[in-house]
Amino acid sequence: MKILYVAPEHVSGTLSLFKREHERRGDICRYVTFWHSRWDFPDDICLSLSGMPNRKWIRTIRNLLGTDPHVVPSRVKNGCPPIWQPNPVVRSLFAIRDERNWRKIWRAIVEHGFLNYDIIHLDGGMDFTRDARFARFMKARGKGIVCYYHGSDLRARGLVPEVDALSDLNLTPEWDLVALDSRLTYLYLPIDVQQFEPRVPRFKTQIRIGHAARNPLKGSDYVISAIKQLQEKYNIELVFITNMSHHEALIVKRTCDIFVDQLTNQGGWGYGMSAVEALAMGIPVITNIPEEMHRFIGIHPFIQAEPDTLVSVIERCVNSPDWLREVSIEGRAWVEERHDVVNVVDCLYSCYRSKGWLPT
Repeated sequence: MKILYVAPEHVSGTLSLFKREHERRGDICRYVTFWHSRWDFPDDICLSLSGMPNRKWIRTIRNLLGTDPHVVPSRVKNGCPPIWQPNPVVRSLFAIRDERNWRKIWRAIVEHGFLNYDIIHLDGGMDFTRDARFARFMKARGKGIVCYYHGSDLRARGLVPEVDALSDLNLTPEWDLVALDSRLTYLYLPIDVQQFEPRVPRFKTQIRIGHAARNPLKGSDYVISAIKQLQEKYNIELVFITNMSHHEALIVKRTCDIFVDQLTNQGGWGYGMSAVEALAMGIPVITNIPEEMHRFIGIHPFIQAEPDTLVSVIERCVNSPDWLREVSIEGRAWVEERHDVVNVVDCLYSCYRSKGWLPT
């Protein structure tokens, strides 16, 4: 079986993990990206297309037009996912960009034999072009089409109708999206747990509390405020993990004793890849798991906190090293069970079987 992942950008390291696991099972897998990752995740086939938001001037235009899904607020209303319905000017700009890039895209399709692949994953529900011409062509040839939504792509940009109409399987690692669209199937974020050596928290003279601030909706201001308040009483350092490559971020994160993920649930419910990596390292994670999400995930190792309880929660952690060591061990075991790439791809192949793409 041949599996192709099409993604604007390699954003969380999952593409290379999926590729390696597919190949371990004897399948052929490639992933193609439109531009190189801002966090320096590895490329497989990178097209370096023109007019993409890795360019500052493109991001400026998107901000002026209010079309950047990472900046504009969620457009979810009445429990329904929004639909991408750009105004004529924005639609025309995308059409011009797509035509300019199409020759390079088609050359890559032919050169790498993409037409011979069996399953096409569209990361973020995005084809090479907004009119979904590659997906339409592959669908007509009887190929399986999968959409994988990360969060802001669906919450703020919305479903691209041309792509949505073709999709056979819709996946997401975001629980709030599952609650939003019943057609979505949840798939845990994959991680190679064996790459992370766990350690038990051992508080030294200074306690380091990590927080990654790539997403402006995580509630970083609450974290900063809480740490400043606690520093009047405890020897605590806030380790702000931002504006660095993924490799650098992992090195810094490993030096932390506690990790705070997010507090607002405005950029997605619960936790993300940064928290998963921390748990795999044996670092206890503080985050805000909303009540609706508890029904989905059941018992979990996260330490619950909200903006108005963060100070007391961190204080409890600081004063309870024995309890934190238990949380550390539970967190690592939970990640092995839920997020290890082997188990995640087992679930993915079950989805393939349900569509008749694999023998039962």
